[in-house]
Parts: sequence; C-alpha cells; structure tokens
Amino acid sequence: MPVHVFVDESKSRGLLMAAARCPAGDVTVNRKALRALLLPGQERLHFNHETDARRKQILRLLGDFHVLVDVYHADRDTHADRRRCLEAIVRDNAQDAERLVIERDDSTRDKDRATLHAACHRFECFDLRWELLAPKLDPLLWVPDAVAAAWTRGGHWRRLVEPFSQLKDL
Repeated sequence: MPVHVFVDESKSRGLLMAAARCPAGDVTVNRKALRALLLPGQERLHFNHETDARRKQILRLLGDFHVLVDVYHADRDTHADRRRCLEAIVRDNAQDAERLVIERDDSTRDKDRATLHAACHRFECFDLRWELLAPKLDPLLWVPDAVAAAWTRGGHWRRLVEPFSQLKDL
C-alpha cells in the first residue's frame, strides 16, 4: 500500500529527523483527528509549546494511528548531516512512498531541494512527489514534530512513542 511520509526535526541534541509513514488511505482521517485537538485560536500543534497533559493526549492519539515513525539521528546539526538524514529518508521510502512532505526550514530550503532532487534520482524514485511546507499547512507534520520532541526528551516520553517508532541507520 502506498504511504505518505511526513518529516520534521529536532536540533536540541545534534540532529534528529523523524519520518512518519502514514498509509495513503488514512491521511484524511488522521488529519481530521489532529485538527480536532486544536484549541481555539491555535493554528497548529507544536509539542514543545503544549502542557504535559496535552502532550500525553497527543501521543495517545498518535498511538491509535496506523503510522510508523522512522527516527534518524546524527551527532551534529550540520548541512552534511542533514543531507545524510534526508538521503536516508528517501532511500528507505523509495519503494512505497508516493508523497514526501518535509517541514520547511527557510535556512536550508535550497540545500534541501537539491538534496531531495539528487536522492530521488540516485534511488530511482522519479514519481515521488516531495514538498517543503510550513507546519500549519498539513496537520500530519505535527506527528513527526511530536515524535522527534518526545524521542529527544527521552525517559517516559520516549517510551510513549517507542511502540510506533524505530531508530534507523544513516
């Protein structure tokens, strides 16, 4: 079954990129469930800006989704490490992803585009559609945001996402 992949990162301890793989048939229902968590006036969920109670609520919801989140970690936050993470994400999803959505970072936008173009060519996934989007434009970008933040925090937060997350090799 084709999947859509949604990517965000945490830069607090090196570079950690989380790539949430969502079955294409679940995209609409998962977006709706995430939007239902928004508080009045809130444009998006951002894990680090939520209370602990809301964080737990978000992670419980994610646990009900049919998503698998691949976690990629580099010891440093450099352009080379970011490139390696993005290449690994394309490599690992080349066979079954039809769409790749990455939270846009304006400071790396041009390099990210070049990396994604080259990686799609290298791994021969010419039909893979990829986009760099602001997080408020697609609620499924909130999934890797939450997982990356919980993974980075460690302890009980990481244990809450481990059932649907896995560390991947660069």
